[in-house]
Amino acid sequence: MKLRAPEGCRAASHAAQTIEIAEDGSLFVEDDALNVLISHGFIPWKDVQETLNLAPITHDQLVNQVMKTIKTISTDDIRTTLEVAEATMPSDGRKDANLNIAASEIGVEDISVLSRRELFHFLKAKGVSISLPITNEELRAAARHALDG
Repeated sequence: MKLRAPEGCRAASHAAQTIEIAEDGSLFVEDDALNVLISHGFIPWKDVQETLNLAPITHDQLVNQVMKTIKTISTDDIRTTLEVAEATMPSDGRKDANLNIAASEIGVEDISVLSRRELFHFLKAKGVSISLPITNEELRAAARHALDG
């Protein structure tokens, strides 16, 4: 189905898949992503010439709309979302062993194999302030610079 992205939105993803947003703010999604994206402000694409009806709504109307959307999300969609989130998180009660490595033990050759999380940890230990958004390559460059200085 064709949707219209919220104003200013230039990127979207669902179930660990990137969704392309065109210059005009349109995107095409499968039915399984439809309800999730609508709950985040995406709206069905109408004729481009139509004006969107964005009249203010009351709190009760908003709650009713949200509840309607929630009821349309299947248990399988929720399960899939939780599985994706769980797969990207460390196991309960287990610290990432690499985060316990002292910053002084890291060499230039180690920088290229560190994960994003490890790079943030290393830079924090070195007292380097990082502003988001930042790519992994920019993190690695900052880490190499921190080693030099």
